[in-house]
Amino acid sequence: MLQFLVEQLNEHLASHGTIVDVLLRSDQSLVEEQEIREVILTFAEEEQSEEQSGKPLATIHLFELEEAESCEVEVEVEFTTERTAEETRVMWEQARALIPKISLTEKKRFLEPGQPAQTAYILDYHFILESPKTEAEASQFARVLKQFSSDLGKLVRLS
Repeated sequence: MLQFLVEQLNEHLASHGTIVDVLLRSDQSLVEEQEIREVILTFAEEEQSEEQSGKPLATIHLFELEEAESCEVEVEVEFTTERTAEETRVMWEQARALIPKISLTEKKRFLEPGQPAQTAYILDYHFILESPKTEAEASQFARVLKQFSSDLGKLVRLS
């Protein structure tokens, strides 16, 4: 399922931006007889140079579930440019217009009290995709990926 999903996402996301990195991670539990496989895709509006490093980046985590019959998709879009409270509110409202259950996290890193050295705003959401078994399910799967790709392309372009 992971390989199939990565191929489909590569195809659908291509018209909305660029996949800039793909990682495969496999974790084996020492306590339980369980292996967790994850693919991490990094997606941007376009390839980023040093001058564009402040542009939003999306990280898409794909986790296999239930003997590879389904996959959890977790998405985080990180904005590293400083924002006012009003700009943050507007960005979140725009994101919620696309994905109603999206959440916003604000992270601040301090090197001295009262002086943030770095601030990041992260929009995140997740959903589950079932492996299509019928033609109707395959059609629905393609519609979900098409909508997801379109929404993600819009999220990485939010200002």
